Amino acid sequence: MPNFSDMPAELRNAVYSELLQDTQSCKHPRRTDNELALFTVSKQLHDESTSYFYQHNGMDIDAPTHATRTATILPPIADKYLQFLRRLTIYATTAQAKLPVAQRVASTIATLATIGANFEELHILIQSPLSKLINSRVDDSIMDAKHPITVALWNLLESGVAKITRIELKNAWFATGVAQALHAKYDSRLQFLLNAKTPTTDFVVLERHLTGHFASSHLTSLGLDDNDIADAHCSDAGSMRSTPSSLPSSLCSAFADIDTFSVDSFRLSSDDTSEIGESNDKSDASEQPFFTEDDIEEWQNSTQESEEADSGGYEDLEDIDVDEDVEIEDVPQDFIDALMSGMEKTAHHVAAEADMTYITNFAPDLLLHINHLGHLV
Repeated sequence: MPNFSDMPAELRNAVYSELLQDTQSCKHPRRTDNELALFTVSKQLHDESTSYFYQHNGMDIDAPTHATRTATILPPIADKYLQFLRRLTIYATTAQAKLPVAQRVASTIATLATIGANFEELHILIQSPLSKLINSRVDDSIMDAKHPITVALWNLLESGVAKITRIELKNAWFATGVAQALHAKYDSRLQFLLNAKTPTTDFVVLERHLTGHFASSHLTSLGLDDNDIADAHCSDAGSMRSTPSSLPSSLCSAFADIDTFSVDSFRLSSDDTSEIGESNDKSDASEQPFFTEDDIEEWQNSTQESEEADSGGYEDLEDIDVDEDVEIEDVPQDFIDALMSGMEKTAHHVAAEADMTYITNFAPDLLLHINHLGHLV
């Protein structure tokens, strides 16, 4: 009996296109919930369908991400499928050059030239989790010519594995002259983006002068060496984010992560704790509960009566057809953009508030050199 594998390759590709190709741009998409089940039919169909899937769909990954047994290079994409990639977006986090996170991101970018893929589009979004307050005072988010991520980008562009490479910077910059040098050599194959859709060659917004200060500089003055600082930065490396790193929630306080002392986390000694506990016991014994037993019983009775009254209304809802299609109005894109912008501003405000506390307590020199307040000391 003829089966699917006996069909001509052109017809099989037409089926794969209907089931597996991205249909977001289609006017009337016809996707089912089980299209990926095609991968499990047989080895032949698995090899054909997976290669088609990775060739004709854009893939997004975070860097760095923990490797798995089958995905050691670009998790969660298995190594054996990397050669089929054609459109790839990498969300990368930059940091001070000597920190492991920056070195792992650079390693991920560098491997793109060696996996055997021929990219039609390669989009690399480089962002910093630091607040605007910190970014204006330190070099953690500025990549100079010797920064490992910059070196990896040079090697990637030199390999020519992508027809077009787009580099988007978000709260991150190249050092003065670096973006200009990249643009001058790889102009035809390189684009810089202000956002996901707007190309730019304005090097004023792409580059920034180095200040000579880092978020961890004050820790060095307190006696910590580079290894201690690196360990502090990597203390939460075991819990990578599962949400897209482009979300505002990825913002954090630089000092809250690396400072080992915080007024908020200060704990009293055992002697002080016991004394406070004794005083609390005495005060609690003399105080009467706010709610009496009669109040609680009355509240329980009223709640039970309310639930019984509502139960009759639920019975009336059983006759309603729950499968009836309900039209939901599309949310305007302008509204979504405004909402996300507001969330990002709030995230920056929260991170900056925490950073200001730590700067005041531990790194006042960062306030002095940027605002020229040295004459006040």
